[in-house]
Amino acid sequence: MENNEQKAKRTIPQIIFGSAIWTCILAFILIIAGEILGELFTLALGLYKTDFGTTASLYLVPIGIWITLLLNALLKKNRPLFKAYGTGCKGNNAGNLLIGLLIGFGMNGFAIFLAMMHGDIYLYFGKIEIVPILVLLVCVFIQSASEELICRGFIFQRVLRTYRGRFWLAIIINSVYFAALHLGNPGVTPLAIVDLATSGLMFSLMVYYFDSLWMAMGVHTGWNYMQSILAGLPNSGQVVPYSVFTLDASTARNSFFYNVEFGVEGTVPAILTQVAVIAAIVVIGRRMGRRPTDIWAEEA
Repeated sequence: MENNEQKAKRTIPQIIFGSAIWTCILAFILIIAGEILGELFTLALGLYKTDFGTTASLYLVPIGIWITLLLNALLKKNRPLFKAYGTGCKGNNAGNLLIGLLIGFGMNGFAIFLAMMHGDIYLYFGKIEIVPILVLLVCVFIQSASEELICRGFIFQRVLRTYRGRFWLAIIINSVYFAALHLGNPGVTPLAIVDLATSGLMFSLMVYYFDSLWMAMGVHTGWNYMQSILAGLPNSGQVVPYSVFTLDASTARNSFFYNVEFGVEGTVPAILTQVAVIAAIVVIGRRMGRRPTDIWAEEA
């Protein structure tokens, strides 16, 4: 078997068409298996009879991905992944999760504000039902965090396991994979793919500089919840039936600030907002001088 020094000397083509490709294939298998489990789970709950139940079910399906990832981590060689998913990394704490939520709410809220000020969308207040919107926050967290577990947890850490020290490679691969997962979404455009890859980079840098997968989960959840449940806008091309505000879809228009099918995602302002957050992450992260926990250190 190859030692770590030999692995580190591999060329980029060897890396991409070797272990990295297998990691991405395995991640896809875990996603498909998880979605099947999640579909069976939500069907068993029988929630599809109301708008709230349908919305909750759509966001609950990825709970199956949590299950497949945790089962995979039970394998002896994969058990260090529990450190990345849980509190084994110093940055995985309630404080960073809350900071992430606030960043996600703020970023998406700012993008929505720009679209409204430009006259591209009109939102009408519907209703506030405390219990349903809190339940949906948990459901959106399950969905958003599942993508972080796959990309910034599983893929990121598996690449690092094989190619120690090449954080940039782990960041690029999982960011591209994250964008590719959304290629089949309704209304996807080249600009939307750029937006998704940029957000993947942003999430990855949170893991790198703040040692916090949970912060990335928080940002992802805040963004999706603000856009989908609070504002009632398309979330990566998908619209749910239950939301606090309702979009007047008949007057919505494509512009520099909004995409009718994809929402505020896939627009230049959204990308620039992410770039600004990336810059802040790098500046603050370098000052803190923190690096991600090496969960595979005991194997070295």
